[in-house]
Amino acid sequence: MEPWAILSLVVLAWVWHGSMRAREIACAEARVICHRMAWAWLDETVSLKSLGFARDGHGRLRLRRIYAFRYLEATHLIREGVVMLVGDQIQTVLLDTARLDA
Repeated sequence: MEPWAILSLVVLAWVWHGSMRAREIACAEARVICHRMAWAWLDETVSLKSLGFARDGHGRLRLRRIYAFRYLEATHLIREGVVMLVGDQIQTVLLDTARLDA
């Protein structure tokens, strides 16, 4: 196998592994917030809404991932929340119009 093909597979596996870890972190945060607020977390999953680059707190360029999740609040309205990660750190959580900074 060609060296460039092997390198491409390694990079692809590295990105995939990082994406799965980020998704797990976003799911855990959505679960905690819904439990804390006594909301029902619909589908118990998150979906990737945006992927880009951002600088972390140390100025390093990292992948920025934005995940969305849906929840049912006490008034029985279905709402959407968003978890933004820079690298594997939670940067911001948005709940419709409410904002909670990590």
